[in-house]
Amino acid sequence: MTSNVIYFLGINTEHISMKLARNPFMCQVDDVPEGVQDEFLELIHDFSAKDKFRAQDLEDFWVHVRGAYPQLSTNALKILILFSTTYLCESGLSALLTIKPKVRNRLEVECDMRCSLSTTSPDIEALINKKQFQPSH
Repeated sequence: MTSNVIYFLGINTEHISMKLARNPFMCQVDDVPEGVQDEFLELIHDFSAKDKFRAQDLEDFWVHVRGAYPQLSTNALKILILFSTTYLCESGLSALLTIKPKVRNRLEVECDMRCSLSTTSPDIEALINKKQFQPSH
């Protein structure tokens, strides 16, 4: 059974700011607020930006065009940051629920959480090479 959890109550996904953040090339000039219409017109006629939009992740695209289109980019990134932080919170909770049963009697799970949530892979070979073996007697 799947549950339909609504994380962002009251957010209208059809609002122009959400549409611009998802895909600015599918929006109409008349729908865009007057303050950013000039930037918007430049963006939709920028063929290299269209190519970057197709080739990159959404967040990477908006970061990449931030210098050329600062208002559009800032607004889009403000919207997109909501989703990444929610994902990180969910990941942390999931990791905690996985770790906690293993160490029920331990109250401190910070180190385990840090290892579990880290995106950096350990260099096992370097760790092994640094390990000093106990000499035999």
